This record gives sequence, C-alpha cells and structure tokens, in this order.
Amino acid sequence: MVKMKDIALACGVSVSTVSRALNGRTKADGKTAHIRQKARDMGYVPDAAARTLKTRRSHNIGILYEDRMDHEYFSLLLNELRASAEAHDNDMTFIRHSRHGEEGDYDGRARRRSLDGVVVVQADFNSADIIRLAAGSIPTVVIDHAYEGCDCVMNDNRGGMEALVRYAWEKGHRKIAFIHGEDSVVTRERLAGFYKQCAELGVRVPGEYILPGHFHNPRVCAQAVNALMDGPDPPTCVLCPDDFSCIGALSALEARRMRVPQDVSLAGFDGIRLGRMMSPSLTSYRQDAENLARSTIALLLDAIEHPQTHRPRILTVAGAILPGETLGEAK
Repeated sequence: MVKMKDIALACGVSVSTVSRALNGRTKADGKTAHIRQKARDMGYVPDAAARTLKTRRSHNIGILYEDRMDHEYFSLLLNELRASAEAHDNDMTFIRHSRHGEEGDYDGRARRRSLDGVVVVQADFNSADIIRLAAGSIPTVVIDHAYEGCDCVMNDNRGGMEALVRYAWEKGHRKIAFIHGEDSVVTRERLAGFYKQCAELGVRVPGEYILPGHFHNPRVCAQAVNALMDGPDPPTCVLCPDDFSCIGALSALEARRMRVPQDVSLAGFDGIRLGRMMSPSLTSYRQDAENLARSTIALLLDAIEHPQTHRPRILTVAGAILPGETLGEAK
C-alpha cells in the first residue's frame, strides 16, 4: 500500500509537503499539481478513517430527498450537487427516507454516519424531523424552503412567475390563468409574483382563473385546464405548475381539438430538456440548477469549515425565460 512517505521520496519533498498538497492546505501551483499527479500514478488511496480522526471531518455530505427519483429537474439538481461536492473533494451520501410508520430521525442518522453536513433537497418541510435537523448543530442547507436561523438557497420563484406573466402580456395576453402546485413556500412565492405582476400591468384576474393543481402531475393539470376551457370566459394563456404538468394540459387541449398556441397558449416552469424536444416545444421558466447547486455546496462548506464565523443566510438564484412554441401571440 502506497504511503505519503513513498510519494515524498518519489517527488523529493518532505512528507508534510505531500500532506498539505493532498489535503488542499496549500496553494494550487506546479509543485502541488506534480505531487497530486504522482500520487495518482502510484495508486495512492487516502485512509478515510485516519483522515477523519485527524481533521475531524469525513468529507461526506448527506443528501435528503424524500420524493421519487423521476423528476427531471431534481435529477439534474442532484447531479449538479454531486459534481459540486466532488469538485471540493467531498463524497455524497443519501439519507434514507423514513418507511411508513417509522420515525425519521434524520439528525441521528447524519450523526451515525459522521456526515459533515446535510443538504435538504426535497422533503415535508413541516415535519418535526426535518425541522429538528435544520435547527440542529450539524451544518444544513435547505433548498426552496426558508427556516429562521438556517442556511437556505431559493430558486427565484416569485421573480420567475413575474417574468412569465410579463412575457405573456408582451405577447398580447390579457386573460391569463394560473394552475398552481400544492401549498408550500414555492407555491406562495409564485402566487405572490403572479398577482403582483398582473396588478402592475393592469391585468384583471377573475377568481376562476386561479386553480389548485399538483406539481409533477399531468392528470390533475389536464383536469384543471379543462375546467378553465369550460368556463364562461376562458383564458387565452394558462401558466402551469411545472413543465411535466404542462404536458398534461397540452394533451387535454389537443383532445378538445384546440390548437396550441393558436387557440390558447401554455407555459410551464423548470425548463426540463423533454420540453425542448417536444412539438410544440414548451415555453417555460428555466431554474438554474447548476448555479443553485454551486451556491448550496459553497454555503454548506463555509458553515462546515468556519463554524465560529459563519452566519446563516438565505440566497436567491435567478433563472430565465425559455421561449418555446406553446406561448404565442394572443388572438
């Protein structure tokens, strides 16, 4: 088994120099790069247990994601989180979701695995187990939900919805409906952005234009868009909870022999790749998963590495409109 002293002999430097280079405690220069490359060439593998004892860090970050792994946006976000963690020499471990009737005890699981910190990607944010984890001593960053005194990174849900309303208005739409997701911070922020932008643009919003739906549920969105079209004054543009739900609305309208966007326009949220490959392609608001992941890992590492000076923050990451073929000029 290759040891640090073997690398030191091969490079003609001291063991302490090798240790600093391999543990990232020295500036990145030609000598550091040479030592790291030599270590790789010689097949050096760090002793994880010894490293944890010495540094009091496992270099292992926990990921909490309670939903199914079938949502393209979250799949992209998880992949970006992994890439960002690995770029800082950290591994990523999923914290198992509680089974039916079982206590979550996420904080206890994180401690038993000696995790340096945890990222909560998706969960029941009203759960006592999640609140206990967020309020505990293990550094934790929560995505798209804000707890007082906890690090949080938010997509710009309010600004994104404002941008979609403004984009539809610029296309001539004055009858804009919104099918929203389940009650959550995300939904409340998007509703606030919708109402705010409509008010600023002088767009009237009848009560029947706001319908509850479910995230990532095409069937429920299809039912809602049918209800809108059966109303006394159907909208010319419908904003959906997300892109996957928007596909359900598109199918429902096609079944009614209504053309999109000629008869009614649609827009989603997330900017998933599937939406770009469809015909017509989805108009959407793309959430910046890459920047969100980088910001999350940077915030978490700051809390891990500087516990005495770190102060919890709430960061907001903006996205951008993805013009597509489902939102056209109003008739």
